[in-house]
Amino acid sequence: MGKDKTSAKKIQDYYDLSLNYLESAKISLKKQLFEPAMFSAIHALELSLKAALLTKTDEAWKTHNIGGQFGKYFMDDIGDKTCRRINVIISRYNLPRYPSQKELDSEEVEGDICFIEDFIKNQIVALVK
Repeated sequence: MGKDKTSAKKIQDYYDLSLNYLESAKISLKKQLFEPAMFSAIHALELSLKAALLTKTDEAWKTHNIGGQFGKYFMDDIGDKTCRRINVIISRYNLPRYPSQKELDSEEVEGDICFIEDFIKNQIVALVK
């Protein structure tokens, strides 16, 4: 798909919003608010994946679980291991959103946020430019 002015702006808007949610995740993490931190991080990841997908298709992605679609278009670019990690993180979408008997592990949350930050700032940015 050739990026015209409108689609390039939409891609950039999705990417920029993903960075806002990532920043929110980092602030929540510093305050040890693990559920809001993870929720914001997952949302940041989701928005960044949608930004990348918009470079390949004009489809409006309304679902939260887009890891499979992302892998379909970008597996060769980012590799199977990264695609699997994305899918694992996205599969936990509801965990930080609702009360649960399972507490989030602070180290796991921190590791996921570090992965998501690196992924967005180093891999997604290369895919959307």
